[in-house]
Amino acid sequence: MSKMRYLLIGMIILACSFSSMNNAVAMYSTLPCDDGDGVLTETEVSDAVCDYMLEDSSYTLDEVGDASYILTFWDGKPKTVTDSHEREVTFYRPVERIITTNPDNSRFTIALGYLDKLVSTDECTCDGCVLPRDSNDEKIVVDAWEALQTYDSGQLDDLPETNTRKEIDYETMAILQPDVVLDAKWYNRGDLIQEKVGCPCVVTGSGFTFEENYEQIELLGNVFDEEERADELVSFIKSKVEIISSVTSEIDESEKPIVYFAPRGATKGFYDAVEGRDFTRTEAVYESLTIAGGINIAENCTGDEINVAPEQIVVWEPEVIFVAKNTWDGESGVGFVTETPELSEIPAVENEQVYDCFYPYCRGRPIDRSLLNMFYMAKRLHPEEFSDLDMEAEGNEIYKELLGVDGMFTELAEYQTFVKEVY
Repeated sequence: MSKMRYLLIGMIILACSFSSMNNAVAMYSTLPCDDGDGVLTETEVSDAVCDYMLEDSSYTLDEVGDASYILTFWDGKPKTVTDSHEREVTFYRPVERIITTNPDNSRFTIALGYLDKLVSTDECTCDGCVLPRDSNDEKIVVDAWEALQTYDSGQLDDLPETNTRKEIDYETMAILQPDVVLDAKWYNRGDLIQEKVGCPCVVTGSGFTFEENYEQIELLGNVFDEEERADELVSFIKSKVEIISSVTSEIDESEKPIVYFAPRGATKGFYDAVEGRDFTRTEAVYESLTIAGGINIAENCTGDEINVAPEQIVVWEPEVIFVAKNTWDGESGVGFVTETPELSEIPAVENEQVYDCFYPYCRGRPIDRSLLNMFYMAKRLHPEEFSDLDMEAEGNEIYKELLGVDGMFTELAEYQTFVKEVY
């Protein structure tokens, strides 16, 4: 084949790509079957339906179906939502194709019943932040992986990966023609995604307060037109929080243990030079701990990244230390804390009150781990008050509600065996 022919083919492909992208931009800025005034009427939609049935229409079946949906559920007008960055995002089509860029949004997309509409996602959703893998990157709780079928009958890790922690593939996103991209709060690229991908981008996410989780769920319920299911999910989480808070709210502050929380673990000692965090990194706000009836010793610290000197932890004299275990089946950091001479006189160490707990991160703030830590910490801090609390049953119910999988926590406990100590 001549160079000229290669050049002509390349020009045709490029022109088709531009045409496709231009069509996508138009699709996301106008209502289907509209006469141009930005409002669909019964006459416009019925005419479009009749023309399509008589094979005398310039509209596709998808366009006619979307127009009918918009007239029925959106009163014939575009829908606007306000995202977590206070951006107003307008939808001209119902959501049928979704791209998520982080596991928290993926998890709630699944919980709201939209897994089959997920067309691509980030590396961590695929890799083990929604469903677990072991330290050798092998899938664990295999039944759960098989149960969560995506739109093409694949598993989560079969989805195309369109972003990593630091990079995002706008071109592939655009080719997949999503109806919405759900991006994380810690980035500031919502407008850029809309410009490059040609579809609405909703920025949302949560921190370590349950109120933030409720707001995220309600926003996504609005985006998906699944407000009823969102209300059910919020009510479920609130009911779990109430189980613990109804007891600990009656405990006098003087009877609540003072706790140091090491959410990044301690497997690399006091400080990880690569990531800048380990035992000395903590959180000023971890609602799972405070609801569980502990006093967070770092509650008065400020900043998003709190690193404290080891000497400060000694001066604080925590009565209990929780050390997060950052892999499902990997090394515990408890040994470092209990065997390090500099920490030997801390009351928690002297009284053998140093415990593993669930790692609270995974490229976000997983709601399942926040709830599990709340139950687990409550049983550790106040064993008598929560002696009748069935940790295994609660864990299984949480995963059933979020992912629709039975018995998942029971299997996970075979890898995070520390939790069995409070059964």
